[in-house]
Amino acid sequence: MKTFFILILVSLIGIGASLGVIYYGDMEQSGDNIALPSIKLPYKSFIAGTGVIEAGSKNIYVGSLAQGVIKKVFVQSGDRIQKGELLFEIDDSSKAVQMPLFKAQIKVSQAKYDSAKHQLELIQNFKKVSPHMVTKEKLMAAVDAYNEAKASLALAQEKLKTLQEVLNRYKVYAPIEGIVLRSNITEGSYFDAHSKALVIGSDKLSIRVNINEFDSWKFVPNSEAVAFIRGNPKQKIALKYQYTIPFVVSKKNLTGLSTEATDTRVLQVMYGVEKRADFPLYVGEMLDVFVQTKQDK
Repeated sequence: MKTFFILILVSLIGIGASLGVIYYGDMEQSGDNIALPSIKLPYKSFIAGTGVIEAGSKNIYVGSLAQGVIKKVFVQSGDRIQKGELLFEIDDSSKAVQMPLFKAQIKVSQAKYDSAKHQLELIQNFKKVSPHMVTKEKLMAAVDAYNEAKASLALAQEKLKTLQEVLNRYKVYAPIEGIVLRSNITEGSYFDAHSKALVIGSDKLSIRVNINEFDSWKFVPNSEAVAFIRGNPKQKIALKYQYTIPFVVSKKNLTGLSTEATDTRVLQVMYGVEKRADFPLYVGEMLDVFVQTKQDK
């Protein structure tokens, strides 16, 4: 009998402990939750949009008229570059092999030209001393041989010049002064005309602001705007209006919210943004942008 009551008591203690674990486990642990700071709205009346950082020169995908295996790479992501600086070289051996042949052709053409010129000068001198010693046909034949040799030499020289210009295409230079935004090129990889492996841009930054088409009627050019860094809404920066792109497009930069409609169309407005040491900005970064509307002015 005593054992029976002990078993009942142990069972009741076990049930109570289980209920306690369930109850306290469901309670919010204040020490584990960190409240996310909210954005302090900069204007009473505004349009909220998503901004994407771009290089002021636009993002330039470096291309080349030549294609082939990359022989040497001179830059990497993050490097600062000057206009005209060599970025990388493509293997030009398939074309360079023709260089000795073209140079040999020039030597042969030069020799024929020198010979034809010498013969023409001799005949012309004979003609001056004794006009009857040189027939008109012989003189014309010498002139024709000279002109033909001259044309052949010019053609050989032009072929060499053209080949050199083609070989120059296998060296890719920076079209602007700026920074390498992304470099996925490596020695030994293949580079073609449609490659997007190397992206460069200017040091100046712009921000492309997407305004929902339902709010586009509220927007006025030259409106003030501010941008907030995601994850730290205490950091904000003023934007300077540049221009409006008068072509509404489908929204591509999604925020990830479950309430966001993927078929939304947006008006794109370009703003300038100054670089600051205390405000890190990177090309491709998304910011929360607020544009002031007329009602607040």
